[in-house]
Amino acid sequence: MVSFSKDDLFLVTGASSGIGLAIAEKIIVLGGKVLGVGRNEESLKAIKSKYDERFNYEILDLSRNVSDLSNWLQSAAKKHGKFRGMALAAGIQETRPISILNEEKLHYIFDTNLNSNLFLIKGFSKKAARQEGFCSCVVISSLASECGIPGIVSYSASKGAINSAVKSLAVELAREKIRINAILPGHVETPLLTTDNKFYNEEYLARLKSKYPLGLGKPEDVANFSCFLLSEAAN
Repeated sequence: MVSFSKDDLFLVTGASSGIGLAIAEKIIVLGGKVLGVGRNEESLKAIKSKYDERFNYEILDLSRNVSDLSNWLQSAAKKHGKFRGMALAAGIQETRPISILNEEKLHYIFDTNLNSNLFLIKGFSKKAARQEGFCSCVVISSLASECGIPGIVSYSASKGAINSAVKSLAVELAREKIRINAILPGHVETPLLTTDNKFYNEEYLARLKSKYPLGLGKPEDVANFSCFLLSEAAN
């Protein structure tokens, strides 16, 4: 059975909504504590009021000052306590065909989806940031990295890069007793999918749902798998 102790602290990025929020809440339900990172302070305050001392948060834009994130993580460990693991769920997707792709948007998506994760993992690899014994990191990638979907070339490329990075990191960090895995969800019913009506209109969603015999994924589905990988049960 998956469970965490009251001393197990996890960093969760993208914790203000969607998959990140579901992971944060599941960790708490299973007995652990969370430091949530996001940009929506109102949402993070609401989560804090619900879970009190089991949830703290930091407002952070992961697309800015990316190379400083490894130092930020070690500072966060001094302030909140060392981490047992991380669930890196923050991400950005934009529908932007190659014909209108520009360098600024490409850097923005790669900094958010790839580079920020690599520098957080760099910080987590330092003993000053993590607890003794087994530690684990889960990165939320996407099935878009494995199959062709028109209009999201930069998003797909950033997630494909994460997949390759995780394969190398899994071998490199094993000597430090750190496990790292990427999860590649298909379409999940997050606010991104249900509120972007310019692209995900009712007709599109109906066609999409017909391709999933068991129905579209829920954030809780990804949270369950994430918490398994974060726990000793996945050793």
